Amino acid sequence: MAVLAFVLIRVAGAVRVIWLPMAFAFGLVLLLEPSVRWLEQRGVHRIVATFASFLGLIAFLVAVSAIVYPTVQRQITEFAQQLPELYQGVRDWLGEVVGRFGWDLDGFLGEGALEEWLNDPANQETIRNLLIGFGSGAGLLIRGVTEAVVIALLAPVLAIYLLIDLPRFKVNALNLTPQSHRDEVVYVGRDVARAMGSFVRGQLLVALIVGVASSIGMWIIDLPFWLLVGIISGLLNMIPFLGPVAGGALAFIISLLNSDPWQGVLAVAIYTGIQQIDNHVITPLIQRTRVHLSPFAIVIALVIGGSVAGLLGVLVAVPATAAIRIIAGHLWRTRILGQSWREASEAMIEVTPPPERLARLARRTDQEKLFDTRELDAITEEPVEES
Repeated sequence: MAVLAFVLIRVAGAVRVIWLPMAFAFGLVLLLEPSVRWLEQRGVHRIVATFASFLGLIAFLVAVSAIVYPTVQRQITEFAQQLPELYQGVRDWLGEVVGRFGWDLDGFLGEGALEEWLNDPANQETIRNLLIGFGSGAGLLIRGVTEAVVIALLAPVLAIYLLIDLPRFKVNALNLTPQSHRDEVVYVGRDVARAMGSFVRGQLLVALIVGVASSIGMWIIDLPFWLLVGIISGLLNMIPFLGPVAGGALAFIISLLNSDPWQGVLAVAIYTGIQQIDNHVITPLIQRTRVHLSPFAIVIALVIGGSVAGLLGVLVAVPATAAIRIIAGHLWRTRILGQSWREASEAMIEVTPPPERLARLARRTDQEKLFDTRELDAITEEPVEES
């Protein structure tokens, strides 16, 4: 298993330009499938429902961009204008810190000292090695930007085709499955789809809530560049453990550069409260279906995803790990431990019941059964297993 995992990771890193667009296209399918199904149930043709859902998503993104763009542009302009003052502030702070040790910062950063340092052959060799390393790093950066552009162009097209042909794809996939295992494939596929859909939609919605809450909190304490800090916090919140921590650290640094450490303390306190509310209220309420993944497994998944495909791999790592855990855990518990399908599912997936007022809506929309299909015979909730 270890050798197989190593080989798969190496192969995934080599062909990531192929599977990354497919992964993000599948994420778009999980995001938009409930709205497509909702429109289809009301008599709208699936092709029309698919394009209407995409247009709705695009309209939402354009509206949000139109609302925040003027403030973001103004804050970026202010940051560029204040950059010399920020540099001088950092220099003065470093000079104060270095002065406590009896050193002279101007002696390190003065023109004569800098020229002497550059003329040293050993330092010149260090600079040459850094430039060579930057060259390879620049190549990786260009590759990453190219992959991001390919995903941005290709993933929506693939998602449109997948959404349009999803019912036929499900039927064909099940027809290729042996009859003796078809019920089990539907059951496990439904678990995977339910967990993945909950994760994708939940992460995006939680990231939006965290970004808005962070922006409002930083605006209340009058932190410079409050909207930029909130947007960065919301985007990074799509990566587990990173959003509020990175946002709080960034806000604290900006407050120090603004010569107001108490403002930094308030920012850290606000982000701590946002993180606690996110972990104990927002995420359990929105992301009602979660796979049991330990923090250790999540960190390992993030490291492997980052090493295979950079930042894009980090975004894909956790849902991919959750899907692998569901499938592998089901096979282990049913084949090795002799558990039933429901016991295996309950051991790996945590389902938080919706609030009572939303229970009727959840039953009516029935968004959790992505892989159920009306073309096939109904699958019971507790299938009868073979002896």
